[in-house]
Amino acid sequence: MSTDNSNRSLIPAAFGAGNTILLLTSAAFFLAAYVIPLTFPNWAGSRNSLLILGGINLALALITILFPQLTARFTQRMGIRSRMLLPREGIVYLGIMLIVAVGALTGGSPDTGNILLLVFGMMAGPFVLNGWVVDAMLVRVTVSRQHPLTTQAGVYFGVDVMMRNDKPLLSSRLVEVRDVVQGRDLRAEPTVTFVRVGPKEERFGRYELCMSRRGLYRFGPMRISSRFPLGIGERGHVVEGESELLVHPAIGRLLPGWKRRERDLAESASRANARMGIFDDDFHSIREYRAGDSSRAIHWRSSARHGQMMVKEHQQHREAELIVMLDFFLTPQFTELEQETAVSLAATLCVEQTRQSSAGTYRLLIAGKEQQSLEVVGAARFRDAALRALAICQPSAKAPLSEILTAVAQGSISSNSRFVLITPRPDEAQILAETIARDSVRNETQLIQRLLILDCSQETLNDVFTVANSLDSGKNNNG
Repeated sequence: MSTDNSNRSLIPAAFGAGNTILLLTSAAFFLAAYVIPLTFPNWAGSRNSLLILGGINLALALITILFPQLTARFTQRMGIRSRMLLPREGIVYLGIMLIVAVGALTGGSPDTGNILLLVFGMMAGPFVLNGWVVDAMLVRVTVSRQHPLTTQAGVYFGVDVMMRNDKPLLSSRLVEVRDVVQGRDLRAEPTVTFVRVGPKEERFGRYELCMSRRGLYRFGPMRISSRFPLGIGERGHVVEGESELLVHPAIGRLLPGWKRRERDLAESASRANARMGIFDDDFHSIREYRAGDSSRAIHWRSSARHGQMMVKEHQQHREAELIVMLDFFLTPQFTELEQETAVSLAATLCVEQTRQSSAGTYRLLIAGKEQQSLEVVGAARFRDAALRALAICQPSAKAPLSEILTAVAQGSISSNSRFVLITPRPDEAQILAETIARDSVRNETQLIQRLLILDCSQETLNDVFTVANSLDSGKNNNG
C-alpha cells in the first residue's frame, strides 16, 4: 500500500463544517462592518467591534485548518467524535451560495436582491436536506474488523470489515469505513465502501495489506462516514476499537554458502570432541569389539570382566543443537537493509531448526536495545517466541554482546552444541569471544571451535542467505 501523497489536489478532499462556519461567520462580520455603516450611519461606531469579532473567527478557522490533527485530538478528548465535513462539491456549492447571498445584500435594485435571496433559499433547502439524510445514514450503525494476529513481512493478508445496520426500516447507503494502520514510520488509511446495507442486515468488506517491514503495527480507530444522497455534505464519526498486528521477519532460503560454513563448523566441533574424548552421540550399550571400531571406544573394565575386547556403543543424535546469537549493534556502516537481512537470517535459522526436529531445547540470544535470551522446549513454542522477539528487536549502539557470549560460555555445552553469531563487528566479536572463553577454562576450546561468526556485510549475507521477496523492494513502499 503506497503512502505517497505527492499528488494532492489544491482543494482538500473534505473540509470541516466547523471550519466553514467559522469562515462564513468571519466573512459575515467583515461584510457587516462594511455594509452597516453605509445603511445605518448611527451604527458606525460598531465597525471596530465587528472587525475584531471577524478576526477572532478567522484566526480560529486558520488554527483548525493548519493543525487538523491537533484539533481532532482535542475534540476527541472533549468527547466530540462526530463531525460534519464538506467535500469538494460541497465547498463549491457553498461558495456559490455565498456569492448569491453577497449579491443579494449588495445588489443595486430591490427586485434583483429579492430574486437572489429566493435563489439562495432554494439552494439552502437541498443543503439542509442532505445534512439530515446523511446523518440518518449513520444512526444505529456498528462496524468491526478482523485480521490475523501475526503475519510475515512481504506477505499479503486480508482485513475483513463488518458493518451492521440495526435500523428497523431505513437502509444505510454509501457508507465509507476508513481504518488507520500505523507503525514503523508507516501511516496508512485503507477504506471500504458499503453501497447499501438493508435494515437489520450486516455486510462484509475486505481490504488487503502487505507490510514490507517487521514490527508491531496498530489498527484503529476507525471512522465511518457518508455523503448520501447529494454528495455536498459528509457526516462522520470515530468508532473506538484498536487492535495490534505483529509482523514477523521475512523467512528466506539458506544458500550453499551457509551449508559450506555449517559443514566446516560441524567438523570443527567433532575435532574438539575427539581431542577431549567426547562422543557426539549418547551412550547406548556395551557390545563386543568389531573390526574397524575406534580404540577410544574400548571399555576396559567390561573387557577385563568378560575376557574379551568390549566397546561402548552410542546412539546417534537425530538433531544438531544450533544456538543462534544476533548482535544488533548500531553503526553508520550497518545499513537498514543489512539490519533487516540479518534479522531475517536469524529468523530463518531458528525456523530451519524447528523443521528438522519437533523436540528438544532451542536457544536464541539477542543483543540489541534490550538483551533477550530465549531457551524454549518444543519446536512450535520456540518458533513463535523467536519470531516475536526478532520482530520487535531494535538495534543499539550499546548492544551487550559480551553478556550473551558470557552466558553461552558459562553454561553447559553439550557434545553436539554449535553456535552461530551474526554481527556487524566480526573482528571485535572474535577477540571478545576468545577473551571470554579463556576466563571459562572448562569451555575455552569447546566455545571457540564451535563458534561461527557471520559478518553482517551485504556480501557475506548474500552468500549465505536470500529472501524470495527482496527486502529492499519495500524501502520505497512502507505498506
